[in-house]
Amino acid sequence: MAERFPPVKINFASVDVVGVPGLCLVAIVVAIAIEFPEARWLLLAGLAGGAVLAVFRLFRGSKPMRARITRILNGPPTSSRRA
Repeated sequence: MAERFPPVKINFASVDVVGVPGLCLVAIVVAIAIEFPEARWLLLAGLAGGAVLAVFRLFRGSKPMRARITRILNGPPTSSRRA
């Protein structure tokens, strides 16, 4: 017996992911993740993994990057030299 619905193949290789087309691609991913629980877990795992890697890269960055992060977290310098 032949399959009723042949598998769907979507090629997103030609989609430019900058700007509006990128937002449309994100909307498609969110719609798929809402519909399929397996995709939802993959999406959440990817987001969590990306967040962990981002934090790791921020705190393991070069000395100038660490200095910049420290300045951002601590606020502007309070020096007595300011007039």
